[in-house]
Amino acid sequence: MKLVINKLEAAEHQLREAIRLWFTEGDPVAVHSLVCSAHQIIHDLNFQQGWRDLLYDTLVIKDEFRRKWIRLIKNPYNFLKHGDWDADGTVELDTELTESFILFSLLGFELLGRQHNETEEAYILYFALHRPSLLTEKGRKTFLGHLSAEAVQHVTELGKSGFFRAYTALRRTHTQAEPVDRLHLTAIPRRFMAASDPVVTIK
Repeated sequence: MKLVINKLEAAEHQLREAIRLWFTEGDPVAVHSLVCSAHQIIHDLNFQQGWRDLLYDTLVIKDEFRRKWIRLIKNPYNFLKHGDWDADGTVELDTELTESFILFSLLGFELLGRQHNETEEAYILYFALHRPSLLTEKGRKTFLGHLSAEAVQHVTELGKSGFFRAYTALRRTHTQAEPVDRLHLTAIPRRFMAASDPVVTIK
């Protein structure tokens, strides 16, 4: 079998598989490798369009420290994909860095005008539910504004894999073009709001 794909499609396949593995407690090394490969493509495509809001180009890092910053966050990925240097070495892999690569890759998709599928939506909503302090006021209002504290607690208690199964199963009952105003997760007897067009907005 032969596949013909373009750069953005390659990034989509890599990122979505990384997210599925992340939700199901898959191998963290595989997740990091996949998402970093996707992020590199997305970063390059956004750079060609003049955008600069992804992880390598984040404005929270001063330009004089940017090379050091990029070298630091790319070190685990470079270690995983090359065998011609530091053959006997080791690397420390921080799973929170992996999660940041996922988040900024999703942001890059939005900047490129791509619509998220249910797998990507699930990650964004899960992130909003579990890391609300990292969202701007707009982000909190978008994702959590219609949720009671009880509903948030109940949904977060599902765990990663439980939430992913419930959300994606429900989301597939709606077409991509159909707005999703209120979702009833079949795994829990409560309703909660989800944005129809997720916006990844962080501080």
